[in-house]
Amino acid sequence: MDRFSDLTTMHNLIIDTPLGEINFFVFGVTPGVKVRLDAVPLSPRLPAGMLVDSCLGILLQLNCREPAEDLIFEFRLRDRKYDSYSYEGGQHLYAMSWENEQTQLMIGTEDEECLNTRLPQEQKYEYCPLGHDEKGISLTLPDLKKGSRCSFHFIVAWQGFSAAEQDACWHAVDVRHTDLLKAFHKS
Repeated sequence: MDRFSDLTTMHNLIIDTPLGEINFFVFGVTPGVKVRLDAVPLSPRLPAGMLVDSCLGILLQLNCREPAEDLIFEFRLRDRKYDSYSYEGGQHLYAMSWENEQTQLMIGTEDEECLNTRLPQEQKYEYCPLGHDEKGISLTLPDLKKGSRCSFHFIVAWQGFSAAEQDACWHAVDVRHTDLLKAFHKS
């Protein structure tokens, strides 16, 4: 069974976290673009002694039967169950963190430099395709030619503060795209 779907406007996936539901979606999909959006359980490689309660990869795969422009891959927190939030990127990672008294939630993706290293020359970014605000991160996808097959991701991790190790979520969401693809193909 082909798990890609043809959509005219948006494709989404909702996951539940201790800080509420998160909606991952793709805007601007046309009938000629096949979309597959999957949640992939991950066992992140963390420094010794670090743990997270949960880690998921959200994998977007695209197959373009016609050129595609103006596609946006984004996530939004649907609830306000957090007290604070902050940008946590760096070292090839673009990430945001949300916290309340019990839990830290972090979501990250590749930064522009990492994206450009794996995109074909004609699809490389000449601008920063990533943006964030209090409720999420958006990734504007490059213009895709007919026949393009590509994928993008977000990684979600959370931990309770009772067992929290500093930076565990940051390390958990810092997953290479190739490692996420390997985990997806094993599932």
